[in-house]
Amino acid sequence: MSTVGIIQAMSSLMLRLITLNLGGGVKNFMGSPEQSAAKIEAINTLINQVKPDLLACQEIAQYIDADGNMHSMVDQIRDGSGFDQAYYGETLSIKKHMQIKKDVMIRAIFNDWWDWSKGNALFTRVPFCRLSDPTKGGVPRNVPIFQPIVYEGSRNTDPRYVILSRLKTAPYPYVLNLHLSTLTGERGENAWQDAIDAAQSTRQQQMARILGLIEEAVLQEKKPVIMLGDFNAQPDEYCLKGMLEEEKSFVRLKPVPDLETHGSAGQLDHIFFSPRERLISYKAQVVDNKLTRSLSDHLPVVADLEIE
Repeated sequence: MSTVGIIQAMSSLMLRLITLNLGGGVKNFMGSPEQSAAKIEAINTLINQVKPDLLACQEIAQYIDADGNMHSMVDQIRDGSGFDQAYYGETLSIKKHMQIKKDVMIRAIFNDWWDWSKGNALFTRVPFCRLSDPTKGGVPRNVPIFQPIVYEGSRNTDPRYVILSRLKTAPYPYVLNLHLSTLTGERGENAWQDAIDAAQSTRQQQMARILGLIEEAVLQEKKPVIMLGDFNAQPDEYCLKGMLEEEKSFVRLKPVPDLETHGSAGQLDHIFFSPRERLISYKAQVVDNKLTRSLSDHLPVVADLEIE
């Protein structure tokens, strides 16, 4: 069963979280209808097994067909898994970024799809509240951390956003769902150093924007904040080890065992919490089984944490 509200003695709160990038494997809406349905069914099976209080997804998609019908992974997951609320933050769309170098956009044209988009999403069993007033219901914000001058259909020019939200239960933690950049040429057998350096520099810039966003209202006030998602960065990369852990006292909720979450690319998906003195306890794991390997080329990270 869900952990929220079961143990909430005094001002402490227990939450179960999942972060999962859904873009890999059978690409969202790019397979046959049967493959797409099977992917959604597998996602909902995982969620109904784990029963998280909050799910953070990256690279989730939706489109409107020629008859005006909405096909939304957000709706399918929310309705199939019993989440009370969901928020979708668009990062890329046909209307704003039409580019025929992007294969899904060509597919959209010839299938009469309208307003195809992808982005990040948060699903929760705990209500969202206003960022300024946790006693009142609110809606998360989708904040850009990288916007190219021209979108060229490549990962180097993919727009990047962070979803900034807050939960309406004491101690009213902020939750940030993010997906940082990865650049062509930084991974694999043919990786080259210039691309690696450029990618790490790009992620540092994006992390600096995120930290700048929450510095005054959250970090300086020692308010609890959960940061999770696809960071596209190894645990020892400076944007994580240096900027988050050493400079801002975030704690990485280290899974046991600390498995790779994206095949040979390594440990890219993480959950962090700040400030460390408000973290009472946690337990995290990478869920690696036949079911999770059928969902995506990323594995989900699950964490139980108690905060105050």
